[in-house]
Amino acid sequence: MSRGSNPVGKSTAKFAGVVAAIAAVLSAAPDADAQVISRFALRLEGGVGTMLAEHQRTATTSGGLGYDGLGIQGTVRLGFTIVGPLVLQASLANWWFPTDGDTGRVLAPMGGLRIEPRIGTVGRLFVDGNVGWAFTGNDERLTFDAGLGFEFAATRWLGIGPALRVGMVFQDSTDALGQVINAPNDSNALFWSGGLSLTLRVPEDEVAAVRDTDNDGVMDPDDQCVDTPQGDHPDPSRPGCPIADTDGDGVYDNEDLCVNEPAGATPDPARRGCPISDRDADGVPDAEDQCPTEPQGASPDPSRRGCPRADTDHDGVFDDEDQCVNEPAGARPSTTRRGCPAPDADHDGIIDQPEGPDRCPTQPETFNGRDDEDGCPDGESLAVTEGNSIRILQQVNFRTDRDQIVGRQSFQVLDSVISILRAMSTLRVDVQGHTDDRGDAAHNLDLSNRRALSVRRYLVEHGITEDRLEGHGFGPNCPLIPGGSRAARAANRRVQFVIVTAETPAGRCANAAPAGSGPAAIGITTPIEETPAGRHGGRRHRRRRH
Repeated sequence: MSRGSNPVGKSTAKFAGVVAAIAAVLSAAPDADAQVISRFALRLEGGVGTMLAEHQRTATTSGGLGYDGLGIQGTVRLGFTIVGPLVLQASLANWWFPTDGDTGRVLAPMGGLRIEPRIGTVGRLFVDGNVGWAFTGNDERLTFDAGLGFEFAATRWLGIGPALRVGMVFQDSTDALGQVINAPNDSNALFWSGGLSLTLRVPEDEVAAVRDTDNDGVMDPDDQCVDTPQGDHPDPSRPGCPIADTDGDGVYDNEDLCVNEPAGATPDPARRGCPISDRDADGVPDAEDQCPTEPQGASPDPSRRGCPRADTDHDGVFDDEDQCVNEPAGARPSTTRRGCPAPDADHDGIIDQPEGPDRCPTQPETFNGRDDEDGCPDGESLAVTEGNSIRILQQVNFRTDRDQIVGRQSFQVLDSVISILRAMSTLRVDVQGHTDDRGDAAHNLDLSNRRALSVRRYLVEHGITEDRLEGHGFGPNCPLIPGGSRAARAANRRVQFVIVTAETPAGRCANAAPAGSGPAAIGITTPIEETPAGRHGGRRHRRRRH
């Protein structure tokens, strides 16, 4: 290391060249956007130290250079973080060493690498190495330095801490004329210093604050939609945001009167962004719909837009075609008056002429086995419909302790029941058999069941379909009149024809009369008289064909 002034202009040009080279590398980096700002750091380093080489410290009177006092080191460094803790840096180092006759100085532009891992939130440990060209007086030589230190995080943008540095300037082996220099072995200048390192950097979050993430021209600090460009329709009330279209119908929310409901294929001309209201979703707008909450369905009413065709009596015939709007057509609809039941003025179950055979429409038929299908009374009735039953007015007899029906009158009674069932083709009947309390209860239950089924079988054999008939025996379990008197037992031996409905299902005892009531009061048979074999000639009556 020699003494004397050094060419500052020349050294500055050298340093500028190093910085330009680093800048060229950085500008070519793919991440050349606003994030690069946070990767730069400016470092200032200062300290004091001494020469380490004996030749440099020996007094001039003894052939040395005389740098045996304290020297001063001051360096400016510009760092760029490549990745993680690895930093590329350019430095301009200055060393001053006083001597007994003059001041020695080293001015060295350098480039190097720095590793600075973060230690939690405390700060950063660093170690670096730099190589450059040293200017010492009129000489230019290769130089090297290395540093070690720790920078405490004083603030988010300032780091400061101790630093130790060692440097070396290599001695040339020849002079300017190419002559070999006979220099001592320790003529390379080796020196050290200790002091402070100070780093200034832009915090990462402040760098992000000046970015425009969505590239919409509104910087992030002012952008209320950082990741969404404001587009061609910016929201005047929210900088950096597009006007919202929540329901995606092409009408922006600031003009949309139905923000959450798309206008759809039929927008309402009076309410921008709204569909035409159709509450019952039948395709007829509410403004035109006379039944806005009731869909018109598959059969719309031609006279009332948006309404279904009415069927007031629920008989399957719409009111505009129904000649009996409030009266169901029923199981036997009229053949001449649509939607009306067939005429039966006397309610005997036989349809009046001209639609049916009833020749006496105002006089009910007397069902007694004689001309029961002409609708005219012809003597005393043997069976009538009454309440929830077909009440037979004469007894049905059986052989003693048997299920065989006997007696001409028994068959006439049953023929009358058949006539009623034919006239009233929708009726379903449960034939119920009962006994009195004499004898074994289990035997009586079986007997009553067999007798009920025997009656049912006769009805089926004479044209009544099986699906209209049930048969059940109750034995003595459903007495008509409580007690063991002769009259009570006679009343309790009976057959009943119960009309099956939801209220009176088959298989349920239909006895509902209070104690002491007679059979005629509840519409059942007179007591069954068990007839011994041979009575009425012992012959089974053959029903006369009608």
